[in-house]
Amino acid sequence: MQPGAGWTWARSCAASSRPCLPPPSPAGRWQGAARATAAAGLAGAACLAAGGLPPLAAAGFSPGRRGGSSGAGGGGGAGGGGGFLSSPRQPGEFGHAGRRATDVLMVSNALLWGLQQVSGIGDLLLVWGVKINPLIAAGQYWRLLTPAFLHGNLAHLAVNSYSLNNLGPVAERVTGAPRFLLIYLSAAVAGTLASYFGSPAPSLGASGAIFGIGGAVAMYYYRNRDIYGKRSDYVLKQLWSTLLINLIYGLSNPRIDNWGHMGGLVGGALAALLLGPRWKAVRLPGKRGEWLVDAAPLPLFRGEPRQIR
Repeated sequence: MQPGAGWTWARSCAASSRPCLPPPSPAGRWQGAARATAAAGLAGAACLAAGGLPPLAAAGFSPGRRGGSSGAGGGGGAGGGGGFLSSPRQPGEFGHAGRRATDVLMVSNALLWGLQQVSGIGDLLLVWGVKINPLIAAGQYWRLLTPAFLHGNLAHLAVNSYSLNNLGPVAERVTGAPRFLLIYLSAAVAGTLASYFGSPAPSLGASGAIFGIGGAVAMYYYRNRDIYGKRSDYVLKQLWSTLLINLIYGLSNPRIDNWGHMGGLVGGALAALLLGPRWKAVRLPGKRGEWLVDAAPLPLFRGEPRQIR
C-alpha cells in the first residue's frame, strides 16, 4: 500500500504517544492494507490448507503404532457425537464437537468483518487495530494481536476462512481446543512481530496465524513420527511441498507480507514444540498393556495417558 493521508495521520498519532481518532477520508482507503491484500495474496494461504491435510481431519486420524489405527486421540479435542442444529456432523465438518475452537475463530472473524462494515469509514480500521509500526512503537501493543482478527475486504475474509476451515480442524483434532487456541494466538503475535521488524507497511489478516497452524501440524507429526510412521512422512512431505509453493508465490508478489506469514509459521511451530502433544509409548506401573503418555515440555495442557494395546 502506498503512504497516504491515513499513513500521515498514523505517524502524527504515534508521535503524540496516545490513541487518537483518524481524520475523515474516503471509505476503503485502508481496505488494501491486508497482510496478503485480498485475493492477490491469500491464495497462498489457501494452497497451504489444500496441501493434502483435509482428508486427515475427515478420517479422524489419531496416534497408532506404525500405521495402526488405535483409538488414542490427540489432546482431548476430538469430540464423539454432538450435533449442529440437531443434526449429526462428520469429523471435520463445521459444527462438529471436535472443531469448536476453529468454528469460534471463524465466526469471530466474520462478526468482526460485519462490524467493520457498520463503521462505514475505512480509516476506522486503524482504531480497531491494524498493524501500524509507529503506533506499536508508541505503546499500542494490542496491535500485535488484533490484526489477526481484521480483514481488508470480503475476498480476504473468504480465503482466510477457507484456509482456517481446512487446517484448523486438523490441528484442533491432534492438540485439543485449549492448546489449539494458544498456538493460534501465539502464531498471530509472532507473525505481527516479524512483520513489525521486517516490513514498514500496514497489514492485517489471519493468514499469519493460519500459517502458524500449518507449522504446528508439521511439528506435531515430526515430533510424533515414531508413533505415526509413514503417515507422518506423508503429511510432512505435503506440508513442505506446499510451503515451497507459498514461498515462491509470496516472493513473486510484492503486496504479500511474507514476514507475517513466515513469522506466524515459525511461531506456530515453536508453540507446538513447547505445548505438544508429544506422545511416547510406555508401560505404566500397575497397568496392563502399552500406553501413550503426553511428554510435552510444558505441562500446561498435557493430555491424559491413553491405552493403545
